[in-house]
Amino acid sequence: MNKKVLIVIGAAKYNKGSEILLRGTIQLVKNAGFVFVGISSADIRINESLNLPNVDKYIQRYDSIYCNPILRKIFNFLLRFSFLSDFVISIVCSGLINESKNYDAVILIAADNFDYNKRKNFLSLMVNVLKKKTKTKILLYDFSIKKENITKHLLDSSMKADLLTARDSLSFINLQNAGIVKNLFYYPDPAFMVKPEYTEIPMISKDKTYVGVNLSNLVANKKKRIEKYNKIMNECYKLIENIISKDNLNVLLIPHVMNGADLSVLEILYEKYKHTNKVFIIRDEQLNARQLKYIISCCRFFIGARTHSTIAAYSSCVPTLVLGYSIKSIGIAKDLFGTDENYVIPIDKLKDNKLSEGFNWLYNHEEETRKILQTVIPNYIKKTESVSELFKKLLE
Repeated sequence: MNKKVLIVIGAAKYNKGSEILLRGTIQLVKNAGFVFVGISSADIRINESLNLPNVDKYIQRYDSIYCNPILRKIFNFLLRFSFLSDFVISIVCSGLINESKNYDAVILIAADNFDYNKRKNFLSLMVNVLKKKTKTKILLYDFSIKKENITKHLLDSSMKADLLTARDSLSFINLQNAGIVKNLFYYPDPAFMVKPEYTEIPMISKDKTYVGVNLSNLVANKKKRIEKYNKIMNECYKLIENIISKDNLNVLLIPHVMNGADLSVLEILYEKYKHTNKVFIIRDEQLNARQLKYIISCCRFFIGARTHSTIAAYSSCVPTLVLGYSIKSIGIAKDLFGTDENYVIPIDKLKDNKLSEGFNWLYNHEEETRKILQTVIPNYIKKTESVSELFKKLLE
């Protein structure tokens, strides 16, 4: 039978982490036996696509009524009221909801969308509405969440889903302890299993050894908090100066969310150190997620803020230091190494040369770290791939 699945994700047009997550999920649902794949991303409009393989249809998330700035403010305000939220979602996403009726299953990619504040989330609201208006099976997939962000509303809607998965063991335990015990599973992020794609990059020389560095405006945002921004940037300056002081190392600045999001910060680092001829930057925002993974795999070390940039490094067995800003960084590191110590530095603890010292530890434990990854990653990827067996439950 022509079984159909609809995958709903946050903004994925410029976010290469979302792209590679989607690529992995599409591959997994195909392995599970789904024949027709639909995609709905928050930032694609009608007749737009993400140019992903094996996708049969792209569906706009919000109706045109929500695109009106004034009406959007009104709708967002109304969403604060529990008794109105389902009604509002039914209006602003009526096209997506009606389209969902044509699918056997809907996979709502949770990721860390629930983990930044305690507001009601679009995905949890969608669970409620889909359960009322459709007969499709629902999977809330790839959760990362702190226990303090598991609200009553999230619990209520999560329990209505047919299946749930967490992408790290800490989030799995948090969901379990909050009362979600039925149909809850742990599977690593699908990005781990996506293979890199060779790409020719002029500044990458076989004669040079690179430390890949990713920094995002999410963690170094000058507009939001100038004091925090200055502290983070000063730590990054010390890091780069430390790296290039070593005779055999160069820095390669790599964006992972495009449309200027990461480059706006990385360009500052490049301009400050380009005179050294040891600092290089990737500016091509047309690169896809698999090509970026290839570039990251060419690095000897990697230091990253964007989670999926670090997943690209981990899964390529590149010794990696993470600038952590949520539970997913700590959880994934613990699942790989048994500890996050020396592998994750929380952004709010970046001070007193901590980032540079963190790199020194990684540099001195390079082979040990690489051997751990070479041992762990193959089984980790097998665990990732095995989620297809869970997806098959959506076909029953």
